[in-house]
Amino acid sequence: MEDRAPSSTPLDSVPPGSVVGPYRIVRRLHQGRGGMARIFVAEVREKYRQPGTPKLLALKVARPDHQSALVAEADFLSRFSHPNVVRIFPIPGKNRPVYAAREQFPFGWGWYYAMELLEGGSLQRRLCRPTTMGNLFRTPTGETPLSLLEVLGLSRQLLAALAHIHECSVVNLDVKPGNVLFRRRSLKFLRSSVPLAVLSDFGISRDLRYPRAGLLGVATPEYVSPEHALELSRDHQGVDPRSDIFSLGVVMYEMLVGQLPFADVGQLIDPTFVPIPPREFRPTIPVALEGVVLRALMKEPRNRFGSATEMLAALAQVPRPPDWGALGRRTAAGLALASALVGGGYGVNRLFHPPPPPLATPALVETPTLMPPAGPVAMPTATPRPISTTTATPRPTSTMRPTSTPTNTPRPPTSTPTPGG
Repeated sequence: MEDRAPSSTPLDSVPPGSVVGPYRIVRRLHQGRGGMARIFVAEVREKYRQPGTPKLLALKVARPDHQSALVAEADFLSRFSHPNVVRIFPIPGKNRPVYAAREQFPFGWGWYYAMELLEGGSLQRRLCRPTTMGNLFRTPTGETPLSLLEVLGLSRQLLAALAHIHECSVVNLDVKPGNVLFRRRSLKFLRSSVPLAVLSDFGISRDLRYPRAGLLGVATPEYVSPEHALELSRDHQGVDPRSDIFSLGVVMYEMLVGQLPFADVGQLIDPTFVPIPPREFRPTIPVALEGVVLRALMKEPRNRFGSATEMLAALAQVPRPPDWGALGRRTAAGLALASALVGGGYGVNRLFHPPPPPLATPALVETPTLMPPAGPVAMPTATPRPISTTTATPRPTSTMRPTSTPTNTPRPPTSTPTPGG
Protein backbone atom coordinates (compact mmCIF):
# COMPACT_ATOMS: atom_id res chain seq x y z
CA MET A 1 0.00 0.00 0.00
CA GLU A 2 1.43 3.34 -0.98
CA ASP A 3 1.84 5.96 1.73
CA ARG A 4 1.90 8.87 -0.66
CA ALA A 5 -1.28 10.85 -1.26
CA PRO A 6 -1.84 11.35 -4.98
CA SER A 7 -4.26 13.80 -6.49
CA SER A 8 -7.98 13.23 -6.12
CA THR A 9 -9.42 10.38 -8.17
CA PRO A 10 -12.98 9.16 -8.86
CA LEU A 11 -12.44 6.62 -6.07
CA ASP A 12 -12.54 9.45 -3.53
CA SER A 13 -16.22 9.96 -4.37
CA VAL A 14 -17.28 6.61 -2.85
CA PRO A 15 -19.21 7.72 0.27
CA PRO A 16 -19.64 5.69 3.49
CA GLY A 17 -22.73 3.51 3.40
CA SER A 18 -22.32 2.57 -0.27
CA VAL A 19 -23.21 -1.06 -0.99
CA VAL A 20 -20.59 -2.99 -2.95
CA GLY A 21 -21.87 -6.50 -3.61
CA PRO A 22 -22.04 -8.32 -0.25
CA TYR A 23 -20.23 -5.44 1.52
CA ARG A 24 -21.11 -2.01 2.87
CA ILE A 25 -18.50 0.76 2.93
CA VAL A 26 -17.76 2.08 6.44
CA ARG A 27 -14.95 4.54 5.81
CA ARG A 28 -11.83 5.08 3.74
CA LEU A 29 -8.55 3.77 5.10
CA HIS A 30 -6.11 6.64 4.70
CA GLN A 31 -2.98 4.48 5.02
CA GLY A 32 -4.00 2.81 1.75
CA ARG A 33 -3.90 5.84 -0.57
CA GLY A 34 -2.01 4.27 -3.45
CA GLY A 35 -2.00 5.59 -6.98
CA MET A 36 -3.43 2.33 -8.37
CA ALA A 37 -6.26 1.75 -5.91
CA ARG A 38 -8.00 2.87 -2.73
CA ILE A 39 -8.55 0.88 0.47
CA PHE A 40 -11.90 1.05 2.27
CA VAL A 41 -13.03 -0.43 5.56
CA ALA A 42 -16.17 -2.45 4.78
CA GLU A 43 -18.49 -4.64 6.79
CA VAL A 44 -19.98 -7.88 5.52
CA ARG A 45 -23.72 -7.51 5.17
CA GLU A 46 -25.59 -9.70 7.62
CA LYS A 47 -27.06 -12.11 5.04
CA TYR A 48 -23.56 -12.87 3.67
CA ARG A 49 -21.70 -13.43 6.93
CA GLN A 50 -19.96 -16.78 7.25
CA PRO A 51 -18.13 -18.54 10.08
CA GLY A 52 -14.43 -17.80 10.05
CA THR A 53 -14.81 -14.53 8.14
CA PRO A 54 -14.34 -11.28 10.09
CA LYS A 55 -17.20 -8.83 10.17
CA LEU A 56 -14.91 -5.97 9.07
CA LEU A 57 -12.60 -6.33 6.08
CA ALA A 58 -10.44 -4.12 3.88
CA LEU A 59 -11.85 -3.58 0.41
CA LYS A 60 -9.31 -2.69 -2.27
CA VAL A 61 -10.88 -0.96 -5.25
CA ALA A 62 -8.83 -0.35 -8.42
CA ARG A 63 -8.75 2.81 -10.46
CA PRO A 64 -10.31 2.49 -13.90
CA ASP A 65 -6.89 2.31 -15.60
CA HIS A 66 -5.49 -0.37 -13.25
CA GLN A 67 -8.26 -2.96 -13.32
CA SER A 68 -6.14 -5.78 -14.75
CA ALA A 69 -3.37 -5.24 -12.19
CA LEU A 70 -5.86 -5.66 -9.35
CA VAL A 71 -7.26 -8.87 -10.82
CA ALA A 72 -3.70 -10.26 -11.11
CA GLU A 73 -2.96 -9.21 -7.52
CA ALA A 74 -6.04 -11.05 -6.25
CA ASP A 75 -4.87 -14.15 -8.10
CA PHE A 76 -1.43 -13.92 -6.44
CA LEU A 77 -2.91 -13.49 -2.96
CA SER A 78 -5.20 -16.49 -3.43
CA ARG A 79 -2.09 -18.71 -3.75
CA PHE A 80 -0.52 -17.61 -0.48
CA SER A 81 -1.11 -19.02 2.98
CA HIS A 82 1.45 -17.59 5.37
CA PRO A 83 1.15 -15.61 8.64
CA ASN A 84 3.49 -12.91 7.31
CA VAL A 85 1.56 -12.36 4.05
CA VAL A 86 -1.73 -10.46 3.88
CA ARG A 87 -4.75 -12.75 3.69
CA ILE A 88 -7.43 -12.49 1.00
CA PHE A 89 -11.03 -13.72 1.46
CA PRO A 90 -13.31 -15.18 -1.19
CA ILE A 91 -16.31 -13.08 -2.01
CA PRO A 92 -19.41 -14.64 -0.41
CA GLY A 93 -22.49 -15.52 -2.39
CA LYS A 94 -20.64 -17.23 -5.23
CA ASN A 95 -20.99 -20.85 -6.29
CA ARG A 96 -17.20 -21.29 -6.35
CA PRO A 97 -14.32 -19.41 -4.69
CA VAL A 98 -14.04 -16.02 -6.38
CA TYR A 99 -11.47 -13.53 -5.12
CA ALA A 100 -12.04 -10.53 -7.42
CA ALA A 101 -15.35 -9.18 -8.67
CA ARG A 102 -16.66 -6.32 -10.75
CA GLU A 103 -19.29 -4.05 -9.26
CA GLN A 104 -21.06 -0.77 -9.94
CA PHE A 105 -19.52 2.22 -8.12
CA PRO A 106 -20.44 5.92 -8.17
CA PHE A 107 -17.64 6.45 -10.71
CA GLY A 108 -18.73 3.45 -12.83
CA TRP A 109 -17.85 -0.24 -12.99
CA GLY A 110 -14.74 -1.32 -11.14
CA TRP A 111 -12.89 -4.38 -9.81
CA TYR A 112 -12.30 -5.03 -6.13
CA TYR A 113 -11.30 -7.74 -3.68
CA ALA A 114 -11.55 -8.18 0.11
CA MET A 115 -8.59 -8.84 2.42
CA GLU A 116 -7.93 -8.79 6.14
CA LEU A 117 -8.06 -5.44 7.89
CA LEU A 118 -4.64 -4.48 9.26
CA GLU A 119 -4.79 -1.43 11.53
CA GLY A 120 -1.64 -1.97 13.58
CA GLY A 121 0.31 0.66 11.65
CA SER A 122 3.17 0.27 9.20
CA LEU A 123 6.93 -0.01 9.35
CA GLN A 124 7.17 3.42 7.73
CA ARG A 125 5.20 4.94 10.60
CA ARG A 126 7.32 3.05 13.13
CA LEU A 127 10.52 4.44 11.62
CA CYS A 128 9.14 7.98 11.78
CA ARG A 129 7.51 7.73 15.19
CA PRO A 130 8.48 10.21 17.94
CA THR A 131 10.56 8.86 20.80
CA THR A 132 10.68 9.68 24.51
CA MET A 133 14.37 10.55 24.08
CA GLY A 134 13.56 13.54 21.90
CA ASN A 135 15.94 14.07 19.00
CA LEU A 136 18.78 12.04 20.50
CA PHE A 137 18.20 9.12 18.13
CA ARG A 138 16.68 11.08 15.25
CA THR A 139 18.62 11.13 12.00
CA PRO A 140 18.76 14.05 9.55
CA THR A 141 16.03 12.29 7.55
CA GLY A 142 13.72 12.40 10.56
CA GLU A 143 13.72 8.64 11.04
CA THR A 144 14.44 6.67 14.20
CA PRO A 145 16.61 3.53 13.95
CA LEU A 146 15.04 0.43 15.44
CA SER A 147 16.54 -1.75 18.13
CA LEU A 148 18.67 -4.68 17.04
CA LEU A 149 16.01 -7.00 18.44
CA GLU A 150 13.35 -5.43 16.20
CA VAL A 151 15.60 -5.37 13.12
CA LEU A 152 16.42 -9.07 13.47
CA GLY A 153 12.84 -10.07 14.27
CA LEU A 154 11.22 -8.10 11.46
CA SER A 155 13.87 -9.13 8.91
CA ARG A 156 13.37 -12.81 9.69
CA GLN A 157 9.60 -12.48 9.31
CA LEU A 158 9.91 -10.68 5.98
CA LEU A 159 12.41 -13.23 4.68
CA ALA A 160 10.02 -16.01 5.63
CA ALA A 161 7.26 -14.21 3.70
CA LEU A 162 9.50 -13.75 0.64
CA ALA A 163 10.57 -17.39 0.72
CA HIS A 164 6.88 -18.39 0.69
CA ILE A 165 5.82 -16.20 -2.22
CA HIS A 166 8.91 -17.17 -4.23
CA GLU A 167 7.92 -20.80 -3.82
CA CYS A 168 4.61 -19.78 -5.40
CA SER A 169 6.52 -18.35 -8.42
CA VAL A 170 5.76 -14.74 -7.45
CA VAL A 171 8.16 -11.82 -6.95
CA ASN A 172 6.88 -8.79 -5.08
CA LEU A 173 9.09 -6.06 -6.62
CA ASP A 174 7.84 -3.43 -4.14
CA VAL A 175 9.27 -4.36 -0.74
CA LYS A 176 9.40 -1.15 1.30
CA PRO A 177 8.42 0.08 4.80
CA GLY A 178 5.07 1.43 3.60
CA ASN A 179 4.04 -2.05 2.44
CA VAL A 180 5.01 -3.78 5.69
CA LEU A 181 1.99 -3.65 7.97
CA PHE A 182 1.49 -4.96 11.49
CA ARG A 183 -1.19 -7.34 12.65
CA ARG A 184 -2.73 -6.72 16.03
CA ARG A 185 -2.70 -9.66 18.41
CA SER A 186 -3.88 -10.17 21.96
CA LEU A 187 -1.31 -9.84 24.75
CA LYS A 188 1.40 -9.01 22.22
CA PHE A 189 3.22 -6.92 24.82
CA LEU A 190 3.72 -10.08 26.89
CA ARG A 191 4.87 -12.30 24.03
CA SER A 192 7.49 -10.19 22.33
CA SER A 193 8.63 -6.63 21.74
CA VAL A 194 8.75 -7.40 17.99
CA PRO A 195 5.41 -6.83 16.21
CA LEU A 196 3.93 -9.35 13.77
CA ALA A 197 4.88 -8.09 10.29
CA VAL A 198 2.69 -8.67 7.24
CA LEU A 199 3.86 -8.13 3.66
CA SER A 200 1.13 -6.47 1.60
CA ASP A 201 0.53 -4.81 -1.78
CA PHE A 202 1.27 -7.08 -4.72
CA GLY A 203 0.02 -4.59 -7.31
CA ILE A 204 3.20 -4.73 -9.45
CA SER A 205 4.16 -8.31 -8.60
CA ARG A 206 4.89 -10.81 -11.33
CA ASP A 207 4.47 -14.48 -11.93
CA LEU A 208 7.88 -15.80 -12.98
CA ARG A 209 6.20 -18.41 -15.14
CA TYR A 210 4.31 -15.78 -17.12
CA PRO A 211 6.38 -12.60 -16.94
CA ARG A 212 4.72 -9.37 -17.95
CA ALA A 213 6.24 -5.96 -18.49
CA GLY A 214 6.00 -3.83 -15.37
CA LEU A 215 5.46 -0.12 -15.11
CA LEU A 216 8.72 1.44 -13.96
CA GLY A 217 6.99 4.53 -12.62
CA VAL A 218 4.87 2.45 -10.25
CA ALA A 219 7.81 0.99 -8.29
CA THR A 220 9.29 3.13 -5.52
CA PRO A 221 12.70 4.32 -6.78
CA GLU A 222 14.36 4.33 -3.33
CA TYR A 223 13.84 0.57 -2.92
CA VAL A 224 14.00 -0.73 -6.48
CA SER A 225 16.82 -3.08 -7.48
CA PRO A 226 19.36 -1.98 -10.13
CA GLU A 227 18.18 -4.61 -12.62
CA HIS A 228 14.61 -3.48 -12.11
CA ALA A 229 15.57 0.16 -12.63
CA LEU A 230 17.42 -0.74 -15.85
CA GLU A 231 14.68 -3.05 -17.11
CA LEU A 232 13.41 -0.72 -19.82
CA SER A 233 16.83 0.54 -20.85
CA ARG A 234 19.02 -0.87 -23.57
CA ASP A 235 20.83 -3.00 -21.02
CA HIS A 236 17.71 -5.07 -20.34
CA GLN A 237 17.92 -7.47 -17.42
CA GLY A 238 15.19 -9.71 -16.11
CA VAL A 239 14.03 -9.60 -12.51
CA ASP A 240 13.91 -12.63 -10.21
CA PRO A 241 13.70 -13.32 -6.45
CA ARG A 242 17.08 -11.65 -5.95
CA SER A 243 15.40 -8.32 -6.75
CA ASP A 244 13.26 -8.72 -3.62
CA ILE A 245 16.40 -9.58 -1.63
CA PHE A 246 17.99 -6.29 -2.73
CA SER A 247 14.89 -4.31 -1.74
CA LEU A 248 14.81 -6.01 1.65
CA GLY A 249 18.50 -5.15 2.09
CA VAL A 250 17.59 -1.48 1.60
CA VAL A 251 14.84 -1.79 4.23
CA MET A 252 17.21 -3.49 6.72
CA TYR A 253 19.84 -0.77 6.17
CA GLU A 254 17.18 1.87 6.85
CA MET A 255 16.00 0.13 10.02
CA LEU A 256 19.57 -0.06 11.34
CA VAL A 257 20.81 3.49 10.71
CA GLY A 258 17.66 5.53 10.01
CA GLN A 259 18.56 6.52 6.45
CA LEU A 260 18.73 5.00 2.98
CA PRO A 261 21.94 3.50 1.55
CA PHE A 262 21.47 5.32 -1.78
CA ALA A 263 20.62 9.01 -2.01
CA ASP A 264 19.22 8.79 -5.55
CA VAL A 265 18.76 6.47 -8.50
CA GLY A 266 22.14 7.56 -9.89
CA GLN A 267 23.96 6.01 -6.94
CA LEU A 268 21.70 2.99 -7.22
CA ILE A 269 22.62 2.11 -10.79
CA ASP A 270 26.26 3.20 -10.53
CA PRO A 271 28.24 -0.07 -10.35
CA THR A 272 31.17 1.66 -8.61
CA PHE A 273 29.18 3.25 -5.78
CA VAL A 274 29.25 1.32 -2.50
CA PRO A 275 27.02 2.38 0.42
CA ILE A 276 28.63 3.38 3.72
CA PRO A 277 28.85 0.34 6.05
CA PRO A 278 26.17 0.53 8.74
CA ARG A 279 28.72 0.09 11.57
CA GLU A 280 30.19 3.50 10.76
CA PHE A 281 26.88 5.01 11.84
CA ARG A 282 26.17 2.54 14.63
CA PRO A 283 29.18 0.64 16.00
CA THR A 284 27.03 -1.68 18.14
CA ILE A 285 25.74 -3.49 15.04
CA PRO A 286 27.11 -7.06 14.97
CA VAL A 287 29.67 -7.67 12.24
CA ALA A 288 27.69 -10.68 10.99
CA LEU A 289 24.52 -8.59 10.62
CA GLU A 290 26.38 -5.91 8.70
CA GLY A 291 27.76 -8.57 6.39
CA VAL A 292 24.27 -9.90 5.63
CA VAL A 293 22.99 -6.41 4.76
CA LEU A 294 25.94 -5.48 2.55
CA ARG A 295 25.75 -8.76 0.65
CA ALA A 296 22.05 -8.21 -0.02
CA LEU A 297 22.91 -4.76 -1.43
CA MET A 298 25.36 -6.05 -4.04
CA LYS A 299 24.72 -4.42 -7.42
CA GLU A 300 25.27 -7.67 -9.33
CA PRO A 301 22.49 -10.20 -8.61
CA ARG A 302 24.93 -13.12 -8.73
CA ASN A 303 26.84 -11.64 -5.76
CA ARG A 304 23.75 -11.55 -3.52
CA PHE A 305 22.08 -14.38 -1.70
CA GLY A 306 20.65 -16.85 -4.14
CA SER A 307 17.31 -17.09 -2.34
CA ALA A 308 15.42 -15.76 0.65
CA THR A 309 15.91 -19.13 2.36
CA GLU A 310 19.68 -18.79 2.05
CA MET A 311 19.59 -15.26 3.44
CA LEU A 312 17.35 -16.38 6.29
CA ALA A 313 19.86 -19.10 7.20
CA ALA A 314 22.67 -16.51 7.28
CA LEU A 315 20.59 -14.20 9.44
CA ALA A 316 19.93 -17.05 11.87
CA GLN A 317 23.67 -17.08 12.68
CA VAL A 318 23.42 -13.58 14.16
CA PRO A 319 22.85 -13.81 17.94
CA ARG A 320 19.52 -12.43 18.97
CA PRO A 321 19.60 -9.91 21.84
CA PRO A 322 17.48 -10.77 24.90
CA ASP A 323 14.02 -9.28 24.97
CA TRP A 324 14.30 -7.56 28.33
CA GLY A 325 11.20 -5.47 27.72
CA ALA A 326 8.90 -8.46 27.24
CA LEU A 327 10.58 -10.31 30.13
CA GLY A 328 9.97 -7.39 32.45
CA ARG A 329 6.35 -7.08 31.36
CA ARG A 330 5.76 -10.80 31.86
CA THR A 331 7.34 -10.64 35.31
CA ALA A 332 5.21 -7.67 36.30
CA ALA A 333 2.08 -9.37 34.95
CA GLY A 334 2.95 -12.57 36.84
CA LEU A 335 3.41 -10.70 40.10
CA ALA A 336 0.15 -8.86 39.58
CA LEU A 337 -1.64 -12.14 38.84
CA ALA A 338 -0.12 -13.83 41.88
CA SER A 339 -1.20 -10.93 44.08
CA ALA A 340 -4.71 -11.12 42.66
CA LEU A 341 -4.87 -14.88 43.25
CA VAL A 342 -3.62 -14.55 46.81
CA GLY A 343 -6.12 -11.80 47.50
CA GLY A 344 -8.90 -13.73 45.82
CA GLY A 345 -8.04 -16.92 47.73
CA TYR A 346 -8.12 -15.04 51.01
CA GLY A 347 -11.51 -13.63 50.10
CA VAL A 348 -12.87 -17.07 49.14
CA ASN A 349 -11.55 -18.55 52.36
CA ARG A 350 -13.28 -15.82 54.34
CA LEU A 351 -16.46 -16.51 52.36
CA PHE A 352 -16.61 -20.27 53.09
CA HIS A 353 -14.85 -20.21 56.45
CA PRO A 354 -15.83 -17.01 58.17
CA PRO A 355 -13.91 -16.21 61.37
CA PRO A 356 -15.69 -16.85 64.73
CA PRO A 357 -17.49 -13.89 66.23
CA PRO A 358 -15.40 -11.99 68.78
CA LEU A 359 -15.95 -12.80 72.47
CA ALA A 360 -18.11 -10.35 74.42
CA THR A 361 -15.96 -8.04 76.46
CA PRO A 362 -17.49 -7.01 79.84
CA ALA A 363 -18.29 -3.41 79.93
CA LEU A 364 -16.06 -1.40 82.15
CA VAL A 365 -17.90 0.60 84.86
CA GLU A 366 -16.30 3.85 85.51
CA THR A 367 -15.87 4.71 89.19
CA PRO A 368 -16.87 8.27 89.84
CA THR A 369 -13.97 10.35 90.94
CA LEU A 370 -14.58 12.52 93.98
CA MET A 371 -13.58 15.98 93.11
CA PRO A 372 -12.01 18.03 95.87
CA PRO A 373 -14.01 21.04 96.99
CA ALA A 374 -13.13 24.29 95.54
CA GLY A 375 -10.99 26.66 97.57
CA PRO A 376 -8.43 26.00 100.28
CA VAL A 377 -9.08 23.01 102.48
CA ALA A 378 -8.38 23.28 106.22
CA MET A 379 -6.41 20.33 107.40
CA PRO A 380 -7.58 18.89 110.86
CA THR A 381 -5.30 19.66 113.78
CA ALA A 382 -3.93 16.55 115.48
CA THR A 383 -4.64 16.48 119.31
CA PRO A 384 -1.75 15.05 121.34
CA ARG A 385 -2.67 11.95 123.25
CA PRO A 386 -1.70 11.90 127.04
CA ILE A 387 1.15 9.64 127.96
CA SER A 388 0.02 7.03 130.51
CA THR A 389 2.41 5.51 133.02
CA THR A 390 0.16 2.58 133.63
CA THR A 391 1.42 -0.66 132.33
CA ALA A 392 -0.63 -1.73 129.44
CA THR A 393 -3.02 -4.54 130.10
CA PRO A 394 -2.03 -7.61 128.13
CA ARG A 395 -4.39 -8.57 125.35
CA PRO A 396 -6.43 -11.71 126.00
CA THR A 397 -5.36 -14.87 124.29
CA SER A 398 -7.47 -17.33 122.55
CA THR A 399 -7.55 -19.60 125.71
CA MET A 400 -10.35 -18.76 128.10
CA ARG A 401 -9.27 -18.18 131.72
CA PRO A 402 -11.28 -20.15 134.38
CA THR A 403 -13.76 -18.08 136.26
CA SER A 404 -15.27 -18.68 139.67
CA THR A 405 -19.00 -18.82 139.98
CA PRO A 406 -20.37 -17.71 143.35
CA THR A 407 -22.66 -20.24 145.08
CA ASN A 408 -24.98 -20.01 148.05
CA THR A 409 -23.48 -23.00 149.98
CA PRO A 410 -22.49 -21.87 153.48
CA ARG A 411 -18.99 -22.61 154.60
CA PRO A 412 -18.73 -25.09 157.62
CA PRO A 413 -17.74 -23.48 160.85
CA THR A 414 -14.17 -23.91 161.88
CA SER A 415 -13.44 -25.06 165.39
CA THR A 416 -11.28 -22.85 167.49
CA PRO A 417 -8.76 -24.74 169.55
CA THR A 418 -8.80 -23.97 173.31
CA PRO A 419 -5.89 -24.26 175.70
CA GLY A 420 -5.77 -27.34 177.95
CA GLY A 421 -8.48 -29.16 176.21
